[in-house]
Amino acid sequence: MTVIFQTSYSLPGSDEPLTHARIAHSMNWLTGGTVTASSTATGYFADGPDNSLTYEKWKPSSLSATWEYDHGSTATCDYCCIAAHTMGTNGNTLQVQYWNGSNWSGLIPATAVTSDAPIMCIFGQQTRQRWRIQVSSGTAPTIGAVKFGLSMQMQRPLFGGHAPINTARQTVMRSNYSETGEFLGRSIQRTYGATDYAWQHLTTAWGRNNWRDFQLASEREPFWIAWRPGDNGDVAYAMLDETPIPQNMGIRSFMSVSMSIRSRGYD
Repeated sequence: MTVIFQTSYSLPGSDEPLTHARIAHSMNWLTGGTVTASSTATGYFADGPDNSLTYEKWKPSSLSATWEYDHGSTATCDYCCIAAHTMGTNGNTLQVQYWNGSNWSGLIPATAVTSDAPIMCIFGQQTRQRWRIQVSSGTAPTIGAVKFGLSMQMQRPLFGGHAPINTARQTVMRSNYSETGEFLGRSIQRTYGATDYAWQHLTTAWGRNNWRDFQLASEREPFWIAWRPGDNGDVAYAMLDETPIPQNMGIRSFMSVSMSIRSRGYD
């Protein structure tokens, strides 16, 4: 599972159900703050996870380790998202915390990470200035992106026909065969995920209030999407090649929109 909930999480009354997608993008996550890491291995960058470029990574030189984001002023968040990490491979335990003015308080329980898939931690809204992740157990991982923010919640759920990103694996391979058809080996050139999302019966008011920000954000940077966070742990760190454009359905004041995404691959 790569969706992790706060202990005893209770859905706020104003939130959409957990069968509706949650999206973390660059116009709803925190930026402009200060990053501090407890340690950083040679050749890596403490501020690597503070941007969306997954090739710039942080790796602690020892565990237990912390990576902190100080926003400089209070801000409201309900998620922490992590991508381009090796915490599953390295056998790590993750905890998300905030500073309550006197000590660090846990937002999600210490959780053993079992894969290198993107992570979305969901918790009740907290208005704080300082946030951090704590990594323990196992060996030192690399982490490419960490963001805190207030998620975009889709007004409608997805229905039939969606291919979950966890099994929508796209692998470009080159195989070698002998003249008689013997298998001589194979090289994998690229692995990534690819799937489609489509929503219908979005109200015009919701679309105008929410979708343009997502368009602008997704044109510039990747984003996280958990399509049914209450039912399964599928999370994508996704990129778009085309801007998704809502269309009027011709039914009352409803709109529909779809998008095709490519996600960072992992083993």
